[in-house]
Amino acid sequence: MFNQVANRTRISSGDIIAMRESGASLEQIAETIGRTKERVRQILVKNIGTTRHNLLSTQQLYRQLGLPRTRVVELYKDGIITPKAEWKTGNHHYLLWSPNVAEIVTNYYNKNRLCKMCLKPLGKGRWVFCSDECYREGQKYKYKSGEAKRRHLENIKGYLERRRNRKTYFIESVPV
Repeated sequence: MFNQVANRTRISSGDIIAMRESGASLEQIAETIGRTKERVRQILVKNIGTTRHNLLSTQQLYRQLGLPRTRVVELYKDGIITPKAEWKTGNHHYLLWSPNVAEIVTNYYNKNRLCKMCLKPLGKGRWVFCSDECYREGQKYKYKSGEAKRRHLENIKGYLERRRNRKTYFIESVPV
């Protein structure tokens, strides 16, 4: 879209606003239209009163949804939601989301998400388990992963070893 705008002889403020709303940075818009970032900022402030766009950052999105960041990234990787704009800078990967993505995620969870324990549809405000009973059941040892079970057993062995060492210490130190 940016190159199509650059080929025109005269750039309108509507084109600049459209580029900003699609997630383009002030620098990208300035390069496209052959002006400075400051001039782009002035045009945006004059026409819409601000330089901000109506897109959400990933942090704003997961806070609005009340989900962990990793869950939002999983939805993105699974292709359930798509960002309006994305770019990479060094080791960082930035995503901007349209405001209706929150509604898409909510609808997805209401329709497609089932309780991990009983496989019933999740109720309003529930993301993994349908009830507190299912949550407590899900936390039990038999449902843990192999790695979690191994760590648990190591902790028990360590506890028993410390207890055994304490008993021998007390037995040896008691006068007869």
